[in-house]
Amino acid sequence: MDAEDSRFWGPATSMLSRSIHVIDQRVYRGMNARLAPYHLSQQQAIIVCFLKEHESKPVYQKDLEHEMGLTNPTVTAMIKSMMANDVVYKIKDKADGRFYQLKLTPHGIELYEPAKAALMSTNAAFEDKLSPAELAELERLLGKVLEEND
Repeated sequence: MDAEDSRFWGPATSMLSRSIHVIDQRVYRGMNARLAPYHLSQQQAIIVCFLKEHESKPVYQKDLEHEMGLTNPTVTAMIKSMMANDVVYKIKDKADGRFYQLKLTPHGIELYEPAKAALMSTNAAFEDKLSPAELAELERLLGKVLEEND
């Protein structure tokens, strides 16, 4: 086994992609535990917050796909589930009837504050482990890792 192989099989922190995956799983578990009483997933909570915070302008499914970095089928399934649970609804766009705007139902509006609180508290639980300088450096480094190759 060469050095590259041993990095893969060693501690999660020995390989960047594994570290990112472990962090993602911890965020996912923490977020879903906080959201369970509201019957929302992490991604659905993000949708609720996005729709509420952008309610002054039309929001379409494509906006969610772009904002969340998810595929059309994934967002379609989430929207269908959220519609079945009376969280969102669709209305035809007045300017172009081929498109549907997404809106929060009254129940969806009620979910905004707990969804936002869950997102913020989960984020704070991770940020609180770092000093302001460490957090700024981590954000800089993650930005560098996430840069798209042109």
